[in-house]
Amino acid sequence: MKKLTIFLLILVIMLVGCSNNDENAEDHKVNSTTKEETEATTKKISTINGEIEIPTKVERLVVDAYLPTSLLLGVKPVGATQRDLENVHIQDQIDDIENTGESAIESILALKPDLIITAQADAESYEKLSKIAPTVVLPYETYRSVEEEVRGIAEILGKQAEGEAWLKMFAEKVSENRGKLAEVLDPNETFSIFGAYSKDFYLYGDGIYRGGQAIYKQLQLKAPQNIQKELIETGETFKQVSYEVLPEYAGDYIFLDESNGAELNREDSLWESMDAVKNNNVFYLDAKRFWPFDPIAVLAQVEEVTNMLLEKKKNEK
Repeated sequence: MKKLTIFLLILVIMLVGCSNNDENAEDHKVNSTTKEETEATTKKISTINGEIEIPTKVERLVVDAYLPTSLLLGVKPVGATQRDLENVHIQDQIDDIENTGESAIESILALKPDLIITAQADAESYEKLSKIAPTVVLPYETYRSVEEEVRGIAEILGKQAEGEAWLKMFAEKVSENRGKLAEVLDPNETFSIFGAYSKDFYLYGDGIYRGGQAIYKQLQLKAPQNIQKELIETGETFKQVSYEVLPEYAGDYIFLDESNGAELNREDSLWESMDAVKNNNVFYLDAKRFWPFDPIAVLAQVEEVTNMLLEKKKNEK
């Protein structure tokens, strides 16, 4: 009888222990699942406005200035600005994207976004937008290259694999175009980017303006020494100058943008004094194609500049 009692006691203790283990395991499973679900749905990122919490899987994105980069990563925004939607390089990809004007608050609110990415850095704009949805502010020139922008936006959107795949394709195409030019250009030939805007004149470096990234950063065309020193090496993306000093910055080739009513007098003696003009080595840029500075636009500009120069060399033969 004693043996039976002891056996039953041991059995009860074992059953209680198993029950507690099962409960603990179940509690652990519930807690782990809850934690995993939380981690899977949101994440925290650092921004110029501090740390904010954003969705890990963005479903209703609204953008200002970063539409093409979102598209190449496979994320189609529900809304974008009028300026973004006018980008000639992405016209085959913008069906069903709502026009938010110039980031009109009412339009954005109606779209019920779960994330907003904007280049507008003013505090008033941020305050209004952040009340609608988590808002990531990326001011113009936050990214200084295609590679930086693609990786930066990919990290925000959780699309790193897609970003790296696109950059691999980008690098291959740039290398291909660079190789084509190496066959026809003298490596010592120099290239300038000039701008006539209204009544003012500008020089451009290797930044976001007038094809600078495509010409200098990607195709690695050589800038005149003073543009190299005054803009590229200092990180300045543009510089306003007087018309009279343009010859001092003129390379063997000139890319010229005329915008906002500006029209350079092509019969002016100072203009005609430049070797690039004498040799018919001036390329007039289409503003619609060379003002955009997103990764898709830069790739298109790489190809267009390559074709311009190849055509020029072909006609010289």
